[in-house]
Amino acid sequence: MNSLMGHAGHHGGGGIMSNQMLPNAGGGKRKEIYKYEAPFTLYAMAWSNRPDKKYRLALGSFIEEYSNKVQIIQLNDEESGEFKVKGAFEHPYPTTKILWIPDTKGVCPDLLATSGDYLRIWKVNDKSSEVKLESLLNNNKNSDFCAPLTSFDWNELDPNLIGTSSIDTTCTIWGLETGQVIGRVDSNNVTGMVRTQLIAHDKEVYDIAFSRAGGGRDIFASVGADGSVRMFDLRHLEHSTIIYEDQNQHPLLRLCWNKQDSNYLATMAIDGLEVIILDVRVPCTPVAFLKNHSACVNGIAWAPHSSCHICSADDQQALIWDIQQVPRQVDDPILAYKADGEINQVQWSAGQPDWIAICYNNSMEMLRV
Repeated sequence: MNSLMGHAGHHGGGGIMSNQMLPNAGGGKRKEIYKYEAPFTLYAMAWSNRPDKKYRLALGSFIEEYSNKVQIIQLNDEESGEFKVKGAFEHPYPTTKILWIPDTKGVCPDLLATSGDYLRIWKVNDKSSEVKLESLLNNNKNSDFCAPLTSFDWNELDPNLIGTSSIDTTCTIWGLETGQVIGRVDSNNVTGMVRTQLIAHDKEVYDIAFSRAGGGRDIFASVGADGSVRMFDLRHLEHSTIIYEDQNQHPLLRLCWNKQDSNYLATMAIDGLEVIILDVRVPCTPVAFLKNHSACVNGIAWAPHSSCHICSADDQQALIWDIQQVPRQVDDPILAYKADGEINQVQWSAGQPDWIAICYNNSMEMLRV
């Protein structure tokens, strides 16, 4: 990791990254930061996975009213750092999460999913910049009551599977049908069927994530307001495994599986100043606490290409940790970056693993690591 993310000192994040140019090995200049300012406060964010759509992201607004927005942007010029808006659409309420279809080969329809009051699937026409609602997936058809979705995950091995988490204590696994030969552009609507719905926790469920373990299709975990991390297997839903319980029953907000070693996952508690690293082989005993944060942790993202690197973000710092010494205590991050505002989102690009994106206020920054 060689970028201008400042090397962290022994007394916390000493990031001195500033928007400057560094010479690369070829003698030219390359930018280490690209900044985009949206016309609204940002929260949800996702990197596109398609190889033909580099530097493309979807950004969700955080406006405290019904009418919100999602923008699709792409870095248009690497030298000037200019971003182009490639599409935009209205969204009811702020998006709690956005994900692009996990299609790393570029063979599936160009789909985007959002969660909020419901799970919605959108189709992006890159040429016309038009974004069309393909499907609204509602699991509460018999009720006027809407149980908002806190998060969701799109299965990387089987893109027909999406799992959602809700404040009504349940997780729902949806099976998508695109009604088309993959690769054809003239698609019929995407439809969804509930594969299973289960009561996952005693209280609200705040996050859900599929694991790459066991073939990468059937195992997922969730976290929630009851302070537990629970692991499920779609083939044996009659029981679950408690991986971790917070001693003080503090709600756990986020859950993130290691992309290269499916034994490890990370979680964080509400108002917690640390990231908790867990090993499913040693339930209920964290293997590490990453404690260098001076304010509560707002986001975590594992490196897509490395089993021992993870990025965490708090009030104004993004920190990158090397955890290969675990279970020995990891005292300091290896890299740190100080932002100009409270970072509320961090995402590590799977297609371009030397780039991380963070959001704060109405700004999105891409950082080279």
